[in-house]
Formats: sequence, C-alpha cells, structure tokens
Amino acid sequence: MNKLAAFIFFGFLLTISTTTALAGFHIYINSSYYQELDQLGGAYAKDNWKVYYKGVTVEKASASSFRYLGGGYGKDNWNVYYKGISVENASASSFEYNQKDGHGKDNWHVYRYGKQVQKAAVSSSQNLGGGYTKDNWNVFYQDKEISGASASSISYLGHGYAKDNWNVYYRGTPIKGASATSFSVGKDGYAKDNWNSYYRGKVM
Repeated sequence: MNKLAAFIFFGFLLTISTTTALAGFHIYINSSYYQELDQLGGAYAKDNWKVYYKGVTVEKASASSFRYLGGGYGKDNWNVYYKGISVENASASSFEYNQKDGHGKDNWHVYRYGKQVQKAAVSSSQNLGGGYTKDNWNVFYQDKEISGASASSISYLGHGYAKDNWNVYYRGTPIKGASATSFSVGKDGYAKDNWNSYYRGKVM
C-alpha cells in the first residue's frame, strides 16, 4: 500500500512539473519578447526594437525610424547604412538613393557602394554604367577618380570598357597603346582596335 501511494505521489509531481514547463514555454513564445519581423526589402528586416541585415543586428540603427531606400541603402533619423554597415559622414536628413543612376547622395557628397566618391560634384554627377560615373569635371570608376580621363567625351562601351577621345579604359585602368578612335567591344570580355585584339583589357 505504501509503494502504491508513493508511485501515485511521484506521478502527480511529474505531471505538475511537465505542465508547468510547457506552460512556461507557451508564455515565453507569446510574451512581448517575441515579435514578428517586418521585412523591408534588400535583406533588411526589423521588429519593435532592432533592425537586421541578413539576420544580423544592424548596430545602433533605430527600428522606429528605419526605412529601406533601395540599392542596399537604408537610413534612420540619424545614420545611413549600406548593406547593414554605417556609411561614414553621410547625412541621414538629406540622403537619398537614385534607383535610375545607382548613386546615393546627400547635400554634400556622392556615394557608390556605400563609399564616398572623392571629388564628385553632387549637382552634376551621372552614372554611365558598369561602375563608371562622371561629373562636369572628373571621371570615376567605382569610388576612385580616373586621373586624366575626359569628362566631356567619356562613354561606357560595355563589359568593363570605356573610352574618351584619347584613351581606352578597362575597369577604370587605361589600356596602354589602345586606339580610342578604332576601339570596339565584342562579347565576353573581348575587344579590338585596328592593331590589336584584347581580352579583359589585356593585349592577346
């Protein structure tokens, strides 16, 4: 009789412990600590307290004011972010992303892939394609100026190639000896002028 009573007693305790544990788990997942994510686009998401990029918390970002701008850029009331990383010195109040030309701009600077394009003029900056940009005075590849390139005559040819009236460039680097007047681009990185054939900017 004592053994039966003990068995019933321990069974009762086990039932209470299991029920309490399950109840605790149920309360946790339905508590204020659990929030459904608001997916913003561009791999950004947020809940009531935090902003995330590809599942990783974006440090110091304000969830209440954060919004996605496009092209990997987002901003809150204080900072601008590119793919989850704060963009140094960017002005959140004036920053905007232009989907057409692929640039980020604020009132003072132009940004490409989250980096400030040095010397680029905000008022005249243009995207040429393939990573090339220009303003009224300078030509750039990615965030670097192409020294000596002519802003007035530069054009993007495709597949990484560009030219002005005097030089040909591959991914921002001048191709030594290439003829700008006769240079043409083929497919898959191939190009030619009247004297040579090229593959990815190198003489074949």
